[in-house]
Amino acid sequence: MSVITLKIVVPNLSEALEHFDKIKVYRSINGISGTYAEITDPTTRLSLEPGKTIYEYTDEQGDAAYYYKSSYYQTVSGLESSLSDAQQGQGDGALDIISVSELKDLYLFGLDLTNDEGVAYPTTLYEHFIRSAVSWLEHRLDIPIQPVSVTDEAHDFFREDYGKYIWMRLKRYPVIDVEAVKMVLPGEVVAREFEREWFHLQKESGQLQLVPGSASAQSILLGAAGAWLPYIYGINRFIPDVFRVTYTAGFESGKVPDNIKDIIAKKASFGPLNIAGDLLGGAGIASQSISIDGLSQSFNTTSSATNAGYGARLLQYGREIKEVLPMLERYYKGFRLTVV
Repeated sequence: MSVITLKIVVPNLSEALEHFDKIKVYRSINGISGTYAEITDPTTRLSLEPGKTIYEYTDEQGDAAYYYKSSYYQTVSGLESSLSDAQQGQGDGALDIISVSELKDLYLFGLDLTNDEGVAYPTTLYEHFIRSAVSWLEHRLDIPIQPVSVTDEAHDFFREDYGKYIWMRLKRYPVIDVEAVKMVLPGEVVAREFEREWFHLQKESGQLQLVPGSASAQSILLGAAGAWLPYIYGINRFIPDVFRVTYTAGFESGKVPDNIKDIIAKKASFGPLNIAGDLLGGAGIASQSISIDGLSQSFNTTSSATNAGYGARLLQYGREIKEVLPMLERYYKGFRLTVV
């Protein structure tokens, strides 16, 4: 069992709110075509809220192999919609990038990863250092690596960008998907929620533009500032926080670039390597000798107050991380497109 987070998108929110007030969550433990049973109850069903299109439910007894569906529900009348399409939730994002078994097999191969009594280090130890390594690299590169939800990120209206199909640059990238874009006028009045078919997204750079579909283009003159705005606002050059974008940033599960996975694994290896080096030959012991009736045997390690038992591998991984980091920083921090 593991903790699974399920994201539920309500694209037709205004229509749903006319008939329903709750969301039910169902789970199948035997495949996508299995039997779905409700795992929410009257106290844990999600409440539909005006203006909120993204909802999350946490299954404490979940599993990455389980499938989930949801439905809309009306508390008073008992009316319930049909079930949604099946989807799988998200587990521990860091452990989806590099698993404990991969860390052991590929980066800690050949090491004695047991304590003085021969007991293997606990899985939680490796999980801790993997999570720490992912967090370290996210902060170092200033990008999300694990999927993260961003709700109603505000973007200003500029007349110049309006003529470029509402060109905007999302603040967190790379981007997995854009779920919703709204126009919110001063006073928090939702003037329009744009159709998903309008979204033109460059995922790597976070560049988003709104291009009307063929049906909408007949009734909207995009180049005329104010076509989507009331006249009193349309004559202005700048309006703050008009556009609100809800999206998911980071890398999709299974699609993290190999060079990022490699640097995370090497960074995560430092913790187990340091611990194993300290315990090599016994905790705090750099050498041992035994003498019986004139016969003696000695055992020496590289451990000392300033040198770890597995120092060579630590130094090698440190050099490789140092070599790769500048390239990743140039690629992700410098990956910006310019519109002229």
